[in-house]
Amino acid sequence: MTRSRLRDLPARAWRQVRSDLREDPSLPYVLLLAVVLCGFWIHHRVPNFATRDEKSRILDVLVAYGRVLDEPTAESLREGVAWSRVPFGATFHLYAVVLLPVVLAAWLLGDLGSIAGLGFPSDEFGFYAAWQSVPEWIWTWSILLVRLANVAFAVACVYLTYRIGTTAHGRIAGNLSALLLTLTFGFLTIAHEGGEDMPALFFVLLALYLGLRYVRTDDRTLFVLAGAAGGVAIAFKLTAAPVVLVVGAAYLLRARYVADSGGSDGGDDSGGDDSGDSGGSDGDWREVLWRPRLFVGGALAGAGCILLGFPTALVGEIGLVVDRIAVGSTARATHTTGPDAPIWWWFLRGYLSGLSLPLFLGGLLGVLASVASLRTRREGVDATALVLAALVGYLLLFSGWHDFRVHHLLPTFPLIALLLGERLHALREARPSIARPLIAVLLITSGAYAGVGVAGYADMPRDNAEDWLVAEAGANDTVETYRVDFQDTAVPYGMRVNHVGLSEEEAVHCPAYIQLGYRDLLFLSEGTYYRNDGHTGAYVEDLLGGETNYAIAAEFGPRPPGFIPDRATPGSATDLLRYGVVPQTDQYADEQELRANQYTLILERTGECESTRNPPL
Repeated sequence: MTRSRLRDLPARAWRQVRSDLREDPSLPYVLLLAVVLCGFWIHHRVPNFATRDEKSRILDVLVAYGRVLDEPTAESLREGVAWSRVPFGATFHLYAVVLLPVVLAAWLLGDLGSIAGLGFPSDEFGFYAAWQSVPEWIWTWSILLVRLANVAFAVACVYLTYRIGTTAHGRIAGNLSALLLTLTFGFLTIAHEGGEDMPALFFVLLALYLGLRYVRTDDRTLFVLAGAAGGVAIAFKLTAAPVVLVVGAAYLLRARYVADSGGSDGGDDSGGDDSGDSGGSDGDWREVLWRPRLFVGGALAGAGCILLGFPTALVGEIGLVVDRIAVGSTARATHTTGPDAPIWWWFLRGYLSGLSLPLFLGGLLGVLASVASLRTRREGVDATALVLAALVGYLLLFSGWHDFRVHHLLPTFPLIALLLGERLHALREARPSIARPLIAVLLITSGAYAGVGVAGYADMPRDNAEDWLVAEAGANDTVETYRVDFQDTAVPYGMRVNHVGLSEEEAVHCPAYIQLGYRDLLFLSEGTYYRNDGHTGAYVEDLLGGETNYAIAAEFGPRPPGFIPDRATPGSATDLLRYGVVPQTDQYADEQELRANQYTLILERTGECESTRNPPL
């Protein structure tokens, strides 16, 4: 039995990173590729937001900063923290640190008053007035810094995937797993937005790695830290809860490891360094299994990190924490945001668009082969069991939902990459003539899918539409939009907007431009799950048919056939095949809308203002 000293662990971790970079010539190139793909065109939509969540997380922090700047008291801090749209735990802590340089720069440039003046913003048109009241450069740098932080976490996730694979099966397996994750398009899309998903994934993988090290070394400090890392992951995102299974499985697998090794630790010859982790056990596996103080210590560390991760708990708003955990944890699972379809259809849809068809098929075979390999006593089976425990936990969690998105499946991408990477490595050892061309085809096809998808960020329809309005619209022109959130539109910063929150007295009766997007076109589709009504559909049809004094001036992105969105039929597997071949396919909200969902059409007024005009705002 060993106990590492906490103060020694950061230095040991840094030595491990340096050792990996020095001794593995492939690793720096894998990490460099991850930096390039995760960071390519990271400024898309800036100073607008990629998602509603990205906007909320940044605004939550700036409102809290503003309240304290306006009135530096403990009560102002409590009010600012409690105001947040939903108390999203550790994301608030992270972005408070990330955005601190922006606040300091605002102080130096004399723009601090714009942050202090935010108050408690109105949510009309997705907090559009608050967006307009703060200088554009503050939003630009806030969004960029938050996204760069997510890129850093994404690259760290690639490295942790490498470290887990290397510790379990050697450097070749580690490199394969890290490379497969890097070429996973669903992983890359989440790196292109601010949110809690990528930081949560980092701590899930950290808990997995520390749990594996505990199994191999019996270092009790690592087990407690695994529990703490799992708690931090849950504090970032409640759907990280399956990490509890990982930590629990590590506790049980340590006893199995001792039993298999006859009461002694066989060390670690997996290709990793991990200097300072010596072996040793307490002898009999029953003694290893009965460690109540260690088990409770890991559980308390996790629970403590969850509680401290919620800023609302730190300012005394315990009721908000209880509501978030007790109510919020079940609300999303039952909240309907997509069409009714079998849950297998949602899994297939998410994995095809997130992985690509070749990588999905390879991952499926890799997972099944890994399950079959559990019957063996091969080296590394403990790591396979830990990864499978996490994967099964996530699949069971989402199988009870009505629907889910690609970003919900994010934690399973590195798990699939680890299982597939290890099985490809094993095949390479046993049948190199089969494995090498198979690996080449898999990397080339998934790489092409991810590369084309990431390259699409450089030509996004909403960005192009905003550029057109900046160039063509006059200083006093108004654009009319029928969305409830401005991040769902192509509206340049500073432009006057007619939106659903305005009264007839506030709105411009005949604006210079009308903007229609992909979601507006859903009103043309009969029987869609979308909240439809005949009046709105007829109005959109009249606009497109030239029945008003507005004519199409410009359109951006691929026009849907006949202007009617062609979405996959819920429950149809064949309709989903193109999702695994064509990246940037349409989504069902709750994540950044990619190229297919960003189709934007701008109509310009061509005649006199009609007094009878009555848009369904």
